[in-house]
Amino acid sequence: MDGKDIREDTDKVVETGVICKSVGVENQEVTDEELRKINKFTLTPLKAEEVFTFKLIMGDNELDDRNYEPFNLNALKDLQKLYIGKTMIKDHRRTADNQIARVYDTELQQDSSKTTGSGELYTKLIAKCYMVKTEKNADLISEIKAGIKKEVSTSCKPKHAFCSICGVDNMKNYCSHYWGKEYETQNGKKICYFTLDGAKEAYEVSFVAVPAQPRAGTTKNYGGTEIEKEKNKNNEEAEIDLKIKNLASYLFTEKEKMEG
Repeated sequence: MDGKDIREDTDKVVETGVICKSVGVENQEVTDEELRKINKFTLTPLKAEEVFTFKLIMGDNELDDRNYEPFNLNALKDLQKLYIGKTMIKDHRRTADNQIARVYDTELQQDSSKTTGSGELYTKLIAKCYMVKTEKNADLISEIKAGIKKEVSTSCKPKHAFCSICGVDNMKNYCSHYWGKEYETQNGKKICYFTLDGAKEAYEVSFVAVPAQPRAGTTKNYGGTEIEKEKNKNNEEAEIDLKIKNLASYLFTEKEKMEG
């Protein structure tokens, strides 16, 4: 699962096998308990008036994912642990100077009156973030409060991505099915989707201009060869697209080497 993939439609760079999901932002008050959790990550204890906090709705386990790639409960449970302490940046640019906030706590919120299409208890993953109030980020805090900066995307790497039609784990091998397409099965017609089961890594949370989805959207590149996922295009078009992606990956890798 080596390499990089530049996706212009989401205005960000993601690694192969990395999942990016859009999330929502909510205001969060600073209590003594919240401050205690925040100060676990600081070298010098901060006071309530020195920090600005907010909550992120990271995603849920419902099947109605617009890109047909939903999390299951296992994934949300893994991400709940993995995201604590992770940084928040802008436009998925992973540089030290681009860090603006940090996740200090996470929680799972469940609705006992609602079940998902797969029969799981409906669950949302919530993350709490803090940033230090400085002159430099005063405008950013104002924009968050005003709802200007609210499109947010998370990036993580799932353990498995199971096809709903054949059960193949697309983190290991590509199957012949396409997300969102209807197939005739022994149990009637079914829509293809890929369930993200468990999570290996959680990388960062990022403000973006155009998230992959307004609710819990995804843009993914599981692994293996991109050619398999281009079968539904004309051969010539697929070859051109693949060459562009490979060139973009090479340029990004070389840039990282020079900067490193």
